[in-house]
Amino acid sequence: MSSFFQPGRLLRAMLNSVSITAPGFNYKSIGSNTGSKRVNTRIVVRVVLAALLLGAIVQFTLVHPLYQVETPQIMATGHLSTGLVLDPSYYVNGPATSKFRDNLNPSFKYITAFNYGGFTNDYMVWCNMIYLAVISRRIPILGPILPLPIHVGDGANAIEFGEIFDLPRLAEAIQTPILQWSDVKKALYNLPVDYDKDDTVSGGETDFMGCWSLWPTINKKETAPYGSALPWFLNLSIVWTQAPHWIKLINDSNDADFTASLTALAKILLPEGRLQALRAPEARAQVTYDDIPEDISAKIYPDDQLACFDILYWVGVTSKMEWEKHSHPVWELVGTNLHFTQKLEDIASEYLRRLFGISSDSKAEIPPFISVHVRHSDFLDQCGGLKLEDCAAPLSAFARRVKQVQDELATLYGPESPLADVQNVVVTSDERDPTWWAEVHKLGWLGTNEFDEELGTKYGRWYPTIVDAAIQSRGKAFVGTQGSTMSDYAARRVQDWQGGPWKLVRWRSKDADLNFSGDFARRNYTL
Repeated sequence: MSSFFQPGRLLRAMLNSVSITAPGFNYKSIGSNTGSKRVNTRIVVRVVLAALLLGAIVQFTLVHPLYQVETPQIMATGHLSTGLVLDPSYYVNGPATSKFRDNLNPSFKYITAFNYGGFTNDYMVWCNMIYLAVISRRIPILGPILPLPIHVGDGANAIEFGEIFDLPRLAEAIQTPILQWSDVKKALYNLPVDYDKDDTVSGGETDFMGCWSLWPTINKKETAPYGSALPWFLNLSIVWTQAPHWIKLINDSNDADFTASLTALAKILLPEGRLQALRAPEARAQVTYDDIPEDISAKIYPDDQLACFDILYWVGVTSKMEWEKHSHPVWELVGTNLHFTQKLEDIASEYLRRLFGISSDSKAEIPPFISVHVRHSDFLDQCGGLKLEDCAAPLSAFARRVKQVQDELATLYGPESPLADVQNVVVTSDERDPTWWAEVHKLGWLGTNEFDEELGTKYGRWYPTIVDAAIQSRGKAFVGTQGSTMSDYAARRVQDWQGGPWKLVRWRSKDADLNFSGDFARRNYTL
């Protein structure tokens, strides 16, 4: 078997990540108002998901043993004793080159995708791609997160994923090497992006490549690939080939269920699956050439060594919108193991200490707190004409939910625990209205907004958002906003990393959460 991938070791890695983080911890109670002492629920879920994943991998490995180019066992300094090499430099020919093909090792196959837009959305795309890389036995290549004016304004930096998340730690946990585009091809990484200037992509020459387009297949109202600025940033000219209809997770007449199956996409990356897909009527009838000369584009099919997709946001393993479900295989394999970098954790600690008035030379620890995420401004277009103050949940709704998780902490840890009476609350939000923040402070709560300008100036415009995400994950419990993917993943991090309960507040009217006694069912992780 190839030294690159060994399913048994991956299964052990998944099972080793199962842990109970607090005595008497009740996973059944998380996300609900009632629950029994079913401590083993999450262990069972992880074991089942691990078994399902292993089964898929073994099937690909046994039936298609030559799909991954065989390489000799490598034993060298810095390599694992088992022979698996996790150092990214082993999987490229050298430093980043002007053309990506010059740097890909012919002994391996790779996979990439293009970003969706926004910090959490891009995080989800890269997690989905890494999962697909594992089950198809390819090496993922992650792109930088590009700034959108709606999120961080004009002129912000293209920030590399590895600056935010600890990729070596993830690679070790899932036993899969992980590359970034900065390992492969030259571009202006970690520098301001100006979409009006062509010289943003200087440093890398134009590469022609073929990629699969999922968007017009899963969304019948669309005829073109999903738009992304990443091909422009990397100076890639792409011939898009529409994926066949059988990649849809749900093949029915309901066009609203636009979700691609990750298992079906793995099939496309197998020799016979690729041939079947290229023979489908959609394949050559819906090709988009991106202004590539016809004498060039007619010869370009989806790349086999570096497989690529236009969008891996709307995908799932067993159901649509899995990030809202209890059973979320991508989270169980990738997300829970994708921790923030130590640099980011140190920055979060610095600002938490300042928030709590702890001097830099003090040895006092950051006190336990409940993290809160209130999403406001960019939800206005979902309010159906209502003013934001009539559509968004009031702070009283968040206060009610904070009280609930405080009570759950006391129940989970017992009256003698320091977590039995957590009164500190740290609020993160995209709201900029000082009047609203004054109401937050009247509740005795702290807010990270006072550091936003300083963080943006000192570290870059992405940092207020990503430091908020790191601070959210530090909470001993979490209260977020229903419908926000940032809240969804903060809840999962607090659950897995802190052993804490969470609640999500409903909105779209002032009393939406008050009139709803339970939790948002689709975000209830309980069985």
